[in-house]
Amino acid sequence: MTVEKLLYHITDLDNLESILQQGGLLANNVVNEKGVEYENIAHNNIQDRRSMKTVPLPPNGDLHDYVPFYFAPRSPMLYAIYKGQVEGYELGQEHIIYLVSRTDVIHNAQLKYVFTDGHAVMVFTEFFKDLQELDKIDWDVMNSRYWFDTEEDPDRKRRRQAEFLVHKGIPIDILLGFAVKNEEMKRKVEDVIHKYNFNKPVAIRDWYY
Repeated sequence: MTVEKLLYHITDLDNLESILQQGGLLANNVVNEKGVEYENIAHNNIQDRRSMKTVPLPPNGDLHDYVPFYFAPRSPMLYAIYKGQVEGYELGQEHIIYLVSRTDVIHNAQLKYVFTDGHAVMVFTEFFKDLQELDKIDWDVMNSRYWFDTEEDPDRKRRRQAEFLVHKGIPIDILLGFAVKNEEMKRKVEDVIHKYNFNKPVAIRDWYY
């Protein structure tokens, strides 16, 4: 039986039209090869490290050859956006949307993937390929509303940032739907997706700070 776990990718609303035009989410290296413009919501210094981090399992490459998903909402990355700590990004968490998929859907589509037990650039993080090894993920931390490091457990933040990495890209029809912060954003997402005759659900969720 294929393990079913929800997966969460966050991006700026302004990137949604481009994602639909391209037919799906593309890895950073593919985006750059195609010359696709996008609103960056990530720390540039972390992106530099990701571009140099080799994936030790097939299909290999570096982290920018993969589309990253988290195993839980309310990520440390979103918290940094909420606190205004991402240089060059000033639209805030209200402008962030979730694109949601699931491990079994990606597996059954025969897409290539790997996953990690923590933030993919960290030296102690391990990589896996077999969905039966999803038990290596710390689901207690994933299911916790708060993920901050503590004196007793100074590794919580790294584990909360475990990643499911899809090679090269993920077709738009592999997405289950979208999540947003409020009714205004729901209308905006629906306006964009209906323009492209893409009719997956858009839900308001308490996945923000």
